Amino acid sequence: MLLAILLILFQTGTADLQISLTTEFSERRQIFLWIASFAAFAVKVPMVPVHIWLPEAHVEAPTAGSVILAGIPSKLGTHGFLRFSIPMFPEATLCSTPFIYTPSAIAIIYTSLTTSRQIDLKKIIAYSSVAHMNLVTIGMFSRAAAVRSPIFSYGHTRQGQNMCAGRATHQPTSNGGENIACRNKSLIQGVSKTLPSVPKTKAP
Repeated sequence: MLLAILLILFQTGTADLQISLTTEFSERRQIFLWIASFAAFAVKVPMVPVHIWLPEAHVEAPTAGSVILAGIPSKLGTHGFLRFSIPMFPEATLCSTPFIYTPSAIAIIYTSLTTSRQIDLKKIIAYSSVAHMNLVTIGMFSRAAAVRSPIFSYGHTRQGQNMCAGRATHQPTSNGGENIACRNKSLIQGVSKTLPSVPKTKAP
């Protein structure tokens, strides 16, 4: 990504985004810049096979870290595609669309099957997140008008899932600390007793 920024700066003489968006790059240079930016954004989406960091980060992070990770950093990749790669390099984007569809479709199937094999609550959330975001990637490059909706919904649903997983597995102790309980879904019983209850209201 740094190489792409330096090359754009060398051609345009400025780092102003509005000027870069109106600058016409040659097809060869567009392809190079698109590949350079893709290498950076694909990791943040994350796309297969550069997705392994997300499950590991979710497992190792505390609940608050997982909530922040699901809400902000994981959206930077899709934002980069929508804000920079697609509008700045339209010809390269058009040529690379079939290339995007293939790994994204493989990722959806692969990570969905991987999710069904997990027993750790946080890994279940993480791998299903990868499948969700690769579905978003297909929508972005197919020019789907409603692609922003699953991006926003991802930010809300994944945060809620991580908060529920953290509430179910981290029980407060008498001295105000936290007792890290088991995250194995086959060993957790009575989850409804530890999760926040939803008030029931009677219809008038």
